[in-house]
Amino acid sequence: MNVDPANAGGPFFDYLINGNEGGIADRVLSFLEELDAQQRDAVAEVIGGALDQNVFVGGSRYHGNLWLRDAETTAWHVLLARRRRRETEEDRKRFLEAWSNA
Repeated sequence: MNVDPANAGGPFFDYLINGNEGGIADRVLSFLEELDAQQRDAVAEVIGGALDQNVFVGGSRYHGNLWLRDAETTAWHVLLARRRRRETEEDRKRFLEAWSNA
């Protein structure tokens, strides 16, 4: 499995140039969603192994999993921020009402 922008598919660099962070975030989340547990562990091991082990306490798989969780959270925040720009005041009121009734 090779994870790099050239293999991300589609116009990855066009997203960066045109400021479409949501497109990149969506691709990151889609990629990570498709990984099974074994593949995710392998990706985490590679990423964790690339981090400087002398700086952090713990193993490479642990560090890689932390990095993957951070990537997912960041991508999720980007998608939420993009969505909020399109929301109207009425959308926000409906959300807050649903939240308070939950």
